[in-house]
Amino acid sequence: MVVLQINKFFYEKGGAERYFLLLSDALRERGHDVIHFSMLHPENRPSPYEDYFVSRKDYETPGGLMQTMRHGTSFVRSREAAVKIRRLIRDHRPDVAHLHNIYHQITPSIIPELSAAGVPVVMTLHDYKLICPNYGLFAHDHYCYRCRGGRFYQAALTRCDGGALGRSLLLAAEAHWQRWTKVYDRVRRFVAPSRYLHRIFVEAGFGTERLVYLPGFVPQPEARRGTSMTGGLPESYVLYFGRLSAEKGIETLLDAAAMCSKIPLVVCGGGPLEKALREKAESMRMASVHFTGYLDKPVLDQVVANARVVVLPSASPENAPFTVLEAAAAGVPAIVSDMGGLPEMAEILGGWVFRSGDATALAGLIREAWSHPAQARDRGRAARVALAEHFDRDRHVTALERIYQEARG
Repeated sequence: MVVLQINKFFYEKGGAERYFLLLSDALRERGHDVIHFSMLHPENRPSPYEDYFVSRKDYETPGGLMQTMRHGTSFVRSREAAVKIRRLIRDHRPDVAHLHNIYHQITPSIIPELSAAGVPVVMTLHDYKLICPNYGLFAHDHYCYRCRGGRFYQAALTRCDGGALGRSLLLAAEAHWQRWTKVYDRVRRFVAPSRYLHRIFVEAGFGTERLVYLPGFVPQPEARRGTSMTGGLPESYVLYFGRLSAEKGIETLLDAAAMCSKIPLVVCGGGPLEKALREKAESMRMASVHFTGYLDKPVLDQVVANARVVVLPSASPENAPFTVLEAAAAGVPAIVSDMGGLPEMAEILGGWVFRSGDATALAGLIREAWSHPAQARDRGRAARVALAEHFDRDRHVTALERIYQEARG
């Protein structure tokens, strides 16, 4: 089968990209011919299909914000993407197209082109973008469902994109345009990586005949416990790794760490809150907190393997984050908040759950994991076994092949 995989980033920018690239490798190993459509970027992996990739667009930096306002139409519908996907279809004749994160840089303008060429479309829902203009059901540091029922104008009224009126207006207009044109009605199957997301989309009016629950997968890491690449860190510690931003609940974790001042906490990653978090830890004289910044994957794998427990204190309804799966693959248990798909992952993998924002409850669980290392190790081993059963790569790819065939049929 010729499978066209589509994602706007062609490097490991986040969880969606990690899955997109891992899945491409897994499909090739199954004997499928995998082709790609993406965006040009200096960090991209090499690709024989990059001549078809759309030109680079950066909407995240201050300069990118101005570009967004100048090119508002292409932010919603990209003529370049439509033209280039048409050429790719003509040259390579895919049997099925699998969409991932396509918004803004690629846009759903490619869906009518695929449909017109008779290429069935499958889409993995990595986030809530189709029902929430800003992706996350989260605005102004709180869970948000104001756009429920297609009231996307609420995105502009509440300035949900970081308080920026211009961008929030564009996001609202984009969502209303997609609803009005019914562009996503042409997608034959939506893949939901968590039962929570599946339920939320059913409640939003997506038919169960097109929604399929399929948990993700993660490869077993090569790193083992050791200090060869992690010099300067404690021998064991509580770990957070991921983006440092408000929706991740990292400030709750710092507050909990202040209540467990003798327990080392390692924070890996970068983001808009990094400077403020470092300053907060310094002002509170939290010498046991170690910020590493961004780490390359081999180093990060070893940092995860050395952890006593991983904490994901999310304040937003996470879907099915790789963080929990990667911890389990390393044999490390996780403490997660009660948001989104996290509790169901904890139930499968034997983790702990606390109420989001409750630093006292989180501190109690951290102390429990730290004070009972044998229990933590047992939970970690059980998580690894459960991971192999519920988040197996071969089982995932087999199920996805069946979804592709259903979409083609």
